[in-house]
Amino acid sequence: MNKKKPLSKPGFDFNIFHHVGDLPKDWVAAAPDDNTFLHIPYLSALEDAPPIGMKFSYLIFYQNHQPIGVAYCQVTPFSVGESIQSSDEKDRYPCLVRAFGRIVRNLVAGKNRNLLVCGNLLLTGEHGFHFPASIDKATAFDLLEEALILTQAELESKDINIDGIFIKDIAEEHRAPMKVLVDRKFKEFTFHPNMVLQLRENWLTFEDYMDDISSKYKVRARKAFKCLDGIEKKELTDNQIFSFQDRFYELYKSVVDNQDFNMVSLNEKYLPNLKRQLGDNFKVYGYFLNDELIGYFTTITNYHELEAHFLGFEAGLNREYHLYHNMLFDILKLGIENKMKKVVYARTAMEIKSTLGAEAHEMLCYIRANNRLTNKVLPPIVEYLKPASDWVARNPFKG
Repeated sequence: MNKKKPLSKPGFDFNIFHHVGDLPKDWVAAAPDDNTFLHIPYLSALEDAPPIGMKFSYLIFYQNHQPIGVAYCQVTPFSVGESIQSSDEKDRYPCLVRAFGRIVRNLVAGKNRNLLVCGNLLLTGEHGFHFPASIDKATAFDLLEEALILTQAELESKDINIDGIFIKDIAEEHRAPMKVLVDRKFKEFTFHPNMVLQLRENWLTFEDYMDDISSKYKVRARKAFKCLDGIEKKELTDNQIFSFQDRFYELYKSVVDNQDFNMVSLNEKYLPNLKRQLGDNFKVYGYFLNDELIGYFTTITNYHELEAHFLGFEAGLNREYHLYHNMLFDILKLGIENKMKKVVYARTAMEIKSTLGAEAHEMLCYIRANNRLTNKVLPPIVEYLKPASDWVARNPFKG
């Protein structure tokens, strides 16, 4: 039995576990009822098929010996050189920033930095911790920061060196109480926002949605639908999900290899594991040309939210068939058909997602390096790594 570690606030302590199979019932008691991504089936799927080098820590918080909160951590090796896919900076950055970029690469590229991440690098959103409403946010973040420091110390005692702590994806409305972290030398920054489409109550069918968008966007949508002529589209069976495992990974790589920045690479067994653990709450839909799988998308039902998860497609066929555009519409159709309250499209491709009606929700991240000098130069490093945000928000709705 793990021994609880006392926290400085009277009455609070916490416990650390490193394998989901070791978690006691206290995790279930303290985890949120309405977040699939902090429940044991999802956590098991990921732990059994993690990105290369990723390890895990699970923290349970207690107040007066009662379980009241949880935090989920990923320990991941991070190499700037490997995470930056594109070496062509001349169009994206002015000369001074490019010069700084070269300095950053000389300093840190190729060197693996183990980060203790509170949150999930495979998702977008607040999926790293949960405390009840009875614990005010400032107190919760205070408890979390102290527990992460103690977790780092335990990991290092097991010869897992940690170079910094990264708290991922905090909703903007929680910025004020997060000041406790800024006061403790964490650097605040943002990446791309989370794109979320709130579904209207009058959308009982997809045609109801189409009736609410302007003629300009209807024409664009119907043009995209027509481009899919000749493509067979279907939900994949359990057996197909397992048999297409290698093809899923191929198509996924076809997409991510064209992205400028990527912190993790998916494990080939991750999607089949999700099906085993989540059952009908995990769906895979495939697009077939002449019986060959040329694209797919996945969704996870997270209570009243439909989460768009990983996808892949033949990059060379995307323009001709509007594969990605149609995938976004098909995910929306599923959300409406399943009476979801919102569709969470996550990050990337913000402009095209906004053409469907998705709105940007800024997510705050906080990072602190162990080395004081590194921590001082983090702001320009983070700015250098930050993806370009040169997109225009669209509004497809009438009026």
